[in-house]
Amino acid sequence: MSPTEAEETQASRFLHENLRFSTSDRQPHVTLTFAQSQDGKIAGPGKAQMALSGPESMLLTHQLRTLHDGIMVGIGTVLNDNPQLNARLLSPPPPTSELPRPIVLDSRLRMPTDCKLIRNYGAGIGRKPLVLTSGTVDPQRQAQLEEAGVEVMKLHDNSSAELLDWTTILRVIHQAGIRRLMVEGGAAVIDSLMKQPQLIDALLVTIAPVTVGEDGFGFTSELPAVLEKEDDSNWTAPSQAKFGKDSVVLWRSRHVCEPRQDS
Repeated sequence: MSPTEAEETQASRFLHENLRFSTSDRQPHVTLTFAQSQDGKIAGPGKAQMALSGPESMLLTHQLRTLHDGIMVGIGTVLNDNPQLNARLLSPPPPTSELPRPIVLDSRLRMPTDCKLIRNYGAGIGRKPLVLTSGTVDPQRQAQLEEAGVEVMKLHDNSSAELLDWTTILRVIHQAGIRRLMVEGGAAVIDSLMKQPQLIDALLVTIAPVTVGEDGFGFTSELPAVLEKEDDSNWTAPSQAKFGKDSVVLWRSRHVCEPRQDS
């Protein structure tokens, strides 16, 4: 079912009134967004992907994507969900030039050459995917991805280096021309970034009215508990709204005070 004009207007107004972008000349603005259950789980047992967002909050996510230059996921999300990372729920869908560039963290270059991100780029309805890898890279595998239309960037020469070195990741992304980065998943990527909250400029969380249970995957970061403290000096008071059955909450880092300017 196509979104109604009222639903699109609500999503647009919420973002316009509450989102601000930083203007650092060293790293991109980072918006971290995810859906969680009401008992604080972002994935099922074993970090299994779960569909938590309802149609109204998913529409908000698609609008949010159009405000960013790049959108990042881990390779697990690509393998499990085969996402498109576009804004197809908007009516009409925006042109390719207004979509964020897909960025995939893929330490072993496991990205399938027939995945939707690559197929959409080949069909002219998606941006050129950027894959960030680390350690020892198989030249033949890299050549296959590049021939399929992927840009591969290696982060480290040291094969023992961790892929999720966020300082390096953000520097490389900034050098690639990404000024506004949206980090969308999966569970391991989200949890890793949550452990370095000083790198997050905006945090948008969709809370679904479901309970996953103790076997679900929650955060190992202490940030969720910090955000519950109203006197925390690093984050603004949250902005909240209902989108369908879901509650959406947006926090901003206090250093981000510039008015939002649409691209």
